[in-house]
Amino acid sequence: MLRAPAGQTPMSVILTGVILAGVLMAALGLAPPDAPAAESLRIGFVLGLSGLAAPEESDIQNGAVLAVEEHNAATGPDDPTITLTFHDTKNTPIGAKVAAEEAVFAGADLLLAPAYSSQTLEAARTAQDLGVPLISVIATHPDIAAVGDRVFSVCFDDHAQARAMAAFAHTTLGAGTAVILVDLTSAYGLAMAGAFRERFTALGGRIVAEIPYKMRQRNFDQQLRQVAEARSDVLFMPGYWVDGAVMVKRLEAFGITAVPLGGDGWGSWMFESRRGDSPRRGYYTDHWAAFMADEASVRFTKAYARRFGHAPVAGSALAYDAVGVAVLAAKRAGSARPEDLTSALASIRDFPGITGSITFQAGGKAQKDIHIMEIANGKARLLQTITPHEAP
Repeated sequence: MLRAPAGQTPMSVILTGVILAGVLMAALGLAPPDAPAAESLRIGFVLGLSGLAAPEESDIQNGAVLAVEEHNAATGPDDPTITLTFHDTKNTPIGAKVAAEEAVFAGADLLLAPAYSSQTLEAARTAQDLGVPLISVIATHPDIAAVGDRVFSVCFDDHAQARAMAAFAHTTLGAGTAVILVDLTSAYGLAMAGAFRERFTALGGRIVAEIPYKMRQRNFDQQLRQVAEARSDVLFMPGYWVDGAVMVKRLEAFGITAVPLGGDGWGSWMFESRRGDSPRRGYYTDHWAAFMADEASVRFTKAYARRFGHAPVAGSALAYDAVGVAVLAAKRAGSARPEDLTSALASIRDFPGITGSITFQAGGKAQKDIHIMEIANGKARLLQTITPHEAP
């Protein structure tokens, strides 16, 4: 069952009272309402339905919607029925905290978290404090799972993907030198830059320059001149699509021959639509893509396109998997009580997700494959898949 009023700002009228009640309960040291038996699983999806990232979040939201619709349509006698509600972060960290409180005190047994790490960290801390399990869908900061024992992640983290890219650059591309463009305003970018630097230098590579910038700068010419002057083999750009799309279109204008490398921040359809045919050659890490040809991916992509009229993105598939993991936990626990769901989530091994096998390690992190995507002549394709035990 789905509940989201028109405009996708759920319960915007009645939740003022709910939030106040929740705050009062928290102040008095009272727990959220007890969960019902396993015949019903209430999932609260905390995500940015308004604000700058709303277009991206809508595709992530759709993945969860499809999973719930498919599950409820095929519910057997031992399966819980799912109720899915949406709670708007307004794309701010404080909004994520408020939305998480809103979801829990409206009765959610389990939370799904938004795309941006800064928001998911706040939602995770709130869920941990209120004793409700939370699954990070696509937010990748390493500190998220470390918030507490109630927090899980169905995606790999920034350290894993940056290390994989550093090893790929040095071992496969033969790069001996690298420049890093660092977004000083982004926890994501800083974590990625640090892990890439550590791994690349450990393998024998040399970082010849680290050039700072700030998200949504109007002009990156100063930074790109510094990149050109550094003359490196590769250029690691661990930022979001909003800046990456602008930068890669300007590389040739500055005579930059370094091969551009990115992370899953390049996996957005917004990056593809804005970068045009640039770069002519480049590589990035991602969780999944609609062009992947395995049987599960093809089935999911077709079902998503039929339902929503366009292809899914990595976040869509991860949200679909997050719902699947939550349902499996409820079935194993025979209960939707938050403490039972938490224990059941911690026990999950080798869940067959659309984005690959999911195993929760100690601390709630997912052991996941990492895909290296290649951009050749402006078109992206899957080049290589790195499994955890194969990582150099």
